[in-house]
Amino acid sequence: MEKELKVTHGKTPIRLLVIRYNMWLDSTAQRRYVMDGITEMVCFLPKNRDLSIENGLRLIDCTLGPLLTFSGPVIIWPEKEFNELTAAFVRCNMEAWQMSPNTSTALFTFPKDLGGLQIKMPRTILCSATWGHLIRWCQFDDGTLQVAEITYKEALEQHGCLDMEDLQFQAEFLTWDQASQNSFTLSCHLTSTIGIRVNWDPFNPD
Repeated sequence: MEKELKVTHGKTPIRLLVIRYNMWLDSTAQRRYVMDGITEMVCFLPKNRDLSIENGLRLIDCTLGPLLTFSGPVIIWPEKEFNELTAAFVRCNMEAWQMSPNTSTALFTFPKDLGGLQIKMPRTILCSATWGHLIRWCQFDDGTLQVAEITYKEALEQHGCLDMEDLQFQAEFLTWDQASQNSFTLSCHLTSTIGIRVNWDPFNPD
């Protein structure tokens, strides 16, 4: 499946969104396109200093956000590739703010009341995407609902948990690769590592 959207800055076309995945849910090509899109943005911003900081940030928001959130299945990111994605994402924001490459990345994660910019990092964006995927997965009483219920039970049984709240606590101590083996476990791992909790009982009969 493929969808592409382009905009133009001056005479320069910018690819905003390319979404591709196959019926076997192989996400290798999609991860490559996401990285290519972010790399393209890293190269584009330094060459277009006439672009205001506000417009640069808006361009990042409408470009990189859609690259990480989409209506299809949530792709799996190996930890090494996800760390590279995060580094490229931070570099994009540095270029948009026209900062030195030596600027501490902590500036982007500190709370605003402590002087930080507090941007949405890829982990936060991916967290929202994975939970949205789970909700759509469980939304209708069809075949996907049964698959989701089996996946949920497997996550609980594997980690000795009673419910989603318990799974979120246990997932905090898992490695990225361990959590990525199950969609529910990964979602819980993401909420735990960014310091939030989700109260949801997806298969409550009531």
